[in-house]
Amino acid sequence: MSPDAVTLEHRVARIEARNAIIDLLTEYTILVDHYDIDGVAALFTPDCVTDYGPGRGGLVIGRDNVRNRIRRGQSEFRLTHHQHGQMKITIADGGTAEALSYLTAWHERWDGSRERVFVRYLDRLTETDDGWRIAERKVVASGVEGFDGVEWVWVERQLPPDHATT
Repeated sequence: MSPDAVTLEHRVARIEARNAIIDLLTEYTILVDHYDIDGVAALFTPDCVTDYGPGRGGLVIGRDNVRNRIRRGQSEFRLTHHQHGQMKITIADGGTAEALSYLTAWHERWDGSRERVFVRYLDRLTETDDGWRIAERKVVASGVEGFDGVEWVWVERQLPPDHATT
C-alpha cells in the first residue's frame, strides 16, 4: 500500500472519530434535557472522573457516582435546555481524544425561576467497544446568571495590560 493510501485512511479515520465525538457530545445534551439519566451515564466510561465545580458536586469518580450526581443536580429543574456551541477536538493515536466545547445551559426551577450558565467542557475521551465515551470531564464557567451561592471554577483569562495589578 502506498504512503498516500495510508495517510488517506488515517485522515478518514480521524474524521470519523471526530464526527462520532460530536455525536456523543450532542447526545449528552439531548439526554440530559430529556432527564434520561441512565442514558447520560452510559456516555461515560465505568471509571470516569468528573468535576463540575465545587458548587455542583465537585470531583466525582465512577459512572454510578456520576449518574447519581447528575440525577441529583438535574432534579432541581423542571425544564432544561443545553446548547453546544463551538468545539475543538484533538484526536490522538491509540483511541483517545480531547475536546473543549462551549455550552450554554438554561434551567427553569420548579418554582418558575430561571438561570443560565455559560461553561466550557474540558473532556478526555476514550474509544471503547461501545463507541467513544467520556473518560474525564472538567467544567469551567465563563458566565453565570442566577445560581446564587453556588461556587464555580472560572475560565482562566489574562488581564489586559491596562487592568493588570502591580
